[in-house]
Amino acid sequence: MTDTPGRDPDVLTTAELATKLGLSPQTVRRMANAGQIPALKTGKDFRYSWEAVREVLRQPHHQPGGPADDTQDDRPAHAARKGAGYRAQNRARTGAHNPITDVD
Repeated sequence: MTDTPGRDPDVLTTAELATKLGLSPQTVRRMANAGQIPALKTGKDFRYSWEAVREVLRQPHHQPGGPADDTQDDRPAHAARKGAGYRAQNRARTGAHNPITDVD
């Protein structure tokens, strides 16, 4: 990511956030439109606060109609991974990043 003078480094474009999360820009836009991640609509696209997105993605994901607490269930591990943004949530929770694409 190149630094633009006067630009807040916490505010990301869709392409920049997609790169950080290891997702496609289309998936990031879908997550923003669905309200799964916080976003500010700017014309035809969005802007995202990296800290706000990370905070939301660190929260446990609950399936609709499922228990709202953090108890273990009997589903296999791969079943719990369903849903948009699982990889992004996992990276946000663990702090994992891709050293090739993540430049601080």
